[in-house]
Amino acid sequence: MIHYINMKSNGHRLMSIDFETWIFSENINKEKLSIKELRELDNGHAPKALDYLLKILKKNNQTITFFVVLQLEEIYPGILEKIKNAGHEIGFHGYTHSFIYNAKILEQELEQAKKYIKKYNIIGYQAPRILHVKEGYKLLKKYGFVYSSSIYGNPNKIYKFDGILEIPVSVSNTKYSPDPKTIAFPSNMTFANILNFGIPYGSSYFWSVLRENYYRRKLQETEKNDTTVTLFMHNWQLIRQVSKSNKYKPPEDSNPFLQPLYYPYTVNVSRMFENLLRDFKFQTYKDYLYEKKYLSHPR
Repeated sequence: MIHYINMKSNGHRLMSIDFETWIFSENINKEKLSIKELRELDNGHAPKALDYLLKILKKNNQTITFFVVLQLEEIYPGILEKIKNAGHEIGFHGYTHSFIYNAKILEQELEQAKKYIKKYNIIGYQAPRILHVKEGYKLLKKYGFVYSSSIYGNPNKIYKFDGILEIPVSVSNTKYSPDPKTIAFPSNMTFANILNFGIPYGSSYFWSVLRENYYRRKLQETEKNDTTVTLFMHNWQLIRQVSKSNKYKPPEDSNPFLQPLYYPYTVNVSRMFENLLRDFKFQTYKDYLYEKKYLSHPR
């Protein structure tokens, strides 16, 4: 069952981190490496990135959502507790970061992660690469989720698919407001989709392309126009990943001439990230839904 919810925003800025590392790439996932091998391959990136994030967020009195690849808890026990104890929301970004080409893959990821979903009362989901299938909403509901942010669109319009609230990641075409029945899944970053919803600037892909002044204008408009902006960032765009392996290398070490479309992801945007945290107030998805009365009490 699909519903459409008209929602009046009061000027909100939602920031999330897709907390992951390059060891969850498709090529490495196929190798079925052990936890020990994955830890050695990560070379300490995840805890280093988390320490940086928690420090800069605390400095700027910010609370945000971490959509975490939950196998990181197996690799670095205690990493979820550290995020929780710092006051941030923990969301689900998959267990192994597998791309959700069908509902079966999502179910496998949920089943592997269910003990952490339950322990940390995880109610939010963001699909890797914003690649989500409509059939997945029933599964999210089954595992106790409340919301998802797994399509690109106008975040001032919240949808409801099979009992799950869907909060779109921001796009430049603010007039894009399709009937839920006409939304094509996956609603990710493809040329055809961009023709409909404009530049998906909420994606971290565009941070180094559009630059800081563009994002400042968008964030300032939330108050001026009484709107909502949803943005996400990857930790590896803030703290560089380094491999000691001769066989496996992070994608940012690849030849840019061979993968030119990947180049924006290789540009470090930590200064921009810190400047925006300093000058604008952000909130978690959970707090946003609580404030909007979609949650009856803090969870």
